[in-house]
Amino acid sequence: MYAAELLLLFRVRTVVFHQTVILEYFRDSSFFSALCVIVFLAVPCIVQGGYEEDIRYLAKQGDAEAQYALALLYEYGSETTGRDRLKSFYLLQKSAGQELAGACLYLGMKYEYGNGVDQDYKKALCNYLCAARQGWPMAQYFLADFYVKGKGVAKSIPTALAWLGLAREFDYPGAESDFLKLQKQSGVHDFTALKEIQGKLMGHTSKSCN
Repeated sequence: MYAAELLLLFRVRTVVFHQTVILEYFRDSSFFSALCVIVFLAVPCIVQGGYEEDIRYLAKQGDAEAQYALALLYEYGSETTGRDRLKSFYLLQKSAGQELAGACLYLGMKYEYGNGVDQDYKKALCNYLCAARQGWPMAQYFLADFYVKGKGVAKSIPTALAWLGLAREFDYPGAESDFLKLQKQSGVHDFTALKEIQGKLMGHTSKSCN
């Protein structure tokens, strides 16, 4: 790869990193507020840095991170790019299809809340799995909630505890207290069995979701 292309990739990945950090701290009622924060922090970074054409170029080359960044640019618009939800969704699917964890997480949130798409818990679950199996504690925490409530999947307290256990290893906010509360309610204390479940969950290969 040429030095110029490496520089472009670095710029795009810097933008995606900042988007990802912001995403890691929001959910539930704060979800839409989180999207606004991403707009104000990530999109101006792209525009002011003059990276829009760079991102478009790399996205056309099939770079998953550039596709993700461009998807957000189309979703929220900028001074030079009009909003286009269809293009945004298409690019988001392309990026998630390459198993970019941030794109999988973002798409999962859209499906869970029905934000710009039909609400679909099964697709949300699938996309969260894509991110969770790459070690993303936010997705692992979300999956625990799905298994506790049976959202798009059969209820399973042991599986929920397994995902919560993984999330709390990263000190994800709320994971420790939720784990202890659910453990007390369910009476599950076999940590060896939970470790086996965690190994199976993380060992599975993610399937195409979209």
